Amino acid sequence: MSPQLLVCAPLGLEARALRAALGEKYVRRTGCGPRRSARSAAALTGADFDVLVIAGLAGGIGAEVRSGDVIVADELRGQRGTVRCPSAPSLVAELRRAGFPVHCGPIATTDHIVHGAQRAELAGTGALAVDMESAVLAEAAGSRPLGVVRVVVDTARQPLLRPGTPSRALAALARLHAIGPCLPRWGRTVSPEIRSAASKELY
Repeated sequence: MSPQLLVCAPLGLEARALRAALGEKYVRRTGCGPRRSARSAAALTGADFDVLVIAGLAGGIGAEVRSGDVIVADELRGQRGTVRCPSAPSLVAELRRAGFPVHCGPIATTDHIVHGAQRAELAGTGALAVDMESAVLAEAAGSRPLGVVRVVVDTARQPLLRPGTPSRALAALARLHAIGPCLPRWGRTVSPEIRSAASKELY
């Protein structure tokens, strides 16, 4: 039997883009920011699913990252520690087979939108992108496989508060919709060995 996939999308626009690709039953809107994410993670801890994906938009902070690029987290860095994502390589492979520009590396989760000097500071740590939910929502996965996919909207060269942001956001949402069909395909490839290794490591 195929593993049951749950896709968490923080924002309504993100959830709609993913539901259009996957259908209503796979996608749960979880709310913007760490506080709503914590409530959603607590509610989902005992839910009936086998594989968790967190998907949405993000700010790019790595020097090589461009608007529209897809970031797959190999770890999530939040206020409560670091969450490892051992099954990231197989998710990267699935997305690259589909032709998407994918980077794999750390995603930082903060409690506010990051600008200017703080963006550069996070980039200096090796993080590729920043969001306000992923490290918190990841707690819902428990020992189940976890995938985190974010599409970049803004970067240091193209900051959020600029006239071109709405068009970049629409393009990023279109890409998020396009990667939707890759997620259940990846979920079906997650082996029992990866599943047992997917427990979170906090330090």
